[in-house]
Amino acid sequence: MFQIKAGLNETQTGFDIVIGNPPYVRQERLGQEYKEILAKQFPKIANGIADLYVYFYGIGLELLKKRGVLIYITLNKYLKTKYGLELRSELAENYHIDKIIDFFELPIFEASTDASITKIIKHNQTSETKYFPVKTLDSLDLWTLTKGASQKVIKDNSEWKFIDDSFENILEKIYENTVPLKEFANDKILYGIKTGLNEAFVLEKEIAKKLLNSESKELVKKYAKSTDIQKYDLKDEDKYFLATGYDIDVKNKYPTAYKYLQQFENKLKVRQDKGVNWWNLRACAYYSDFEHPKLIYIHTAVDHQFYFDTEGRYINNSCYMIVSDSKFLFAFLNSKLFQWFKKIKFVAYGDASRRGRAKLDYNKMITVPIKNISPKQQQPIDSLVDKIIATKAKNSQTDTTELEKKIDALIYELYGLTNEEIAIVEQK
Repeated sequence: MFQIKAGLNETQTGFDIVIGNPPYVRQERLGQEYKEILAKQFPKIANGIADLYVYFYGIGLELLKKRGVLIYITLNKYLKTKYGLELRSELAENYHIDKIIDFFELPIFEASTDASITKIIKHNQTSETKYFPVKTLDSLDLWTLTKGASQKVIKDNSEWKFIDDSFENILEKIYENTVPLKEFANDKILYGIKTGLNEAFVLEKEIAKKLLNSESKELVKKYAKSTDIQKYDLKDEDKYFLATGYDIDVKNKYPTAYKYLQQFENKLKVRQDKGVNWWNLRACAYYSDFEHPKLIYIHTAVDHQFYFDTEGRYINNSCYMIVSDSKFLFAFLNSKLFQWFKKIKFVAYGDASRRGRAKLDYNKMITVPIKNISPKQQQPIDSLVDKIIATKAKNSQTDTTELEKKIDALIYELYGLTNEEIAIVEQK
């Protein structure tokens, strides 16, 4: 396949049109040697974690003559994921991306894929890219679809954004006078612990109670399960974690905990994620940060909720934490404005406007713009957050919807949104 590319040069005509459905082969199956060959053949679009279909764009574009057309059916992941960065940059700088039809998770193939159709023309004249999100396959007519309304594609250096024209002003306001979350939180956006054996370290309540009444109590920490996380409370607050650290001598210092762990010894010994001894957790430079005030949230979800933790809870690798005591940050990330921003900005597994799941990992969250405001400007929001937290502490079932609406209203005002723009955010 790749010898064909090597046989073409600038003097040859190439093809008027190339149409294809490249194979989906995950990068983990390619092997390092093959990746190096691909990177050498296609240096402009190469990425060490790119799936194979990315390189088919390289060869397809090489096969085209000037003003030739490439039409590919591929995964839609290259549009926003990190591994598609080089391909997006090359396309934006040197080609005209005429149309993108995005099917999200709709089952257009028997295999489970998030498919898209991309039409590219081999010239670099500046022109608009039309983006067509497909909501349903019922009575789908691609000819009719592509003659109708489309969304606008903003091709930033890092990501492409797909927006209606009416969204652009809102995005500009969200970015105005801001700092990236990476700077706001001092780069403390951290992954939960990968234990290698949750059944040993996430404690049953009776076991936790026994350990808390023993010499091992200092190893027992409060724990938040990913699916228990809600904005102002946890579905189950009575969960615990056994924090054995990277090199703690549990056997000699904490005999009750050691005796408990012995039942898992064989499983713990064969883990890759372990520390100095079989009972220890993997190395982690930020164990102490779990003890600090922080926001915790599930990694992959439709509706992400951020919980303000002040009790030193531990989380596992299905969660992230932002080490910060900022109640304004907490309010913004739980606001309707951020939920709207997330749907526009971050790739979803499925249509983001119709319950598509998104992954809020480190590389996404560090770019989130946080308004640079004074403590005086934050104070009204902080007061409402405090009131809701105090109310929920007394009774977690208390309805605080009206107070949360007031927070949203203050955030809209802070970002200068008009009534019409608020209606767009709230999809009224």
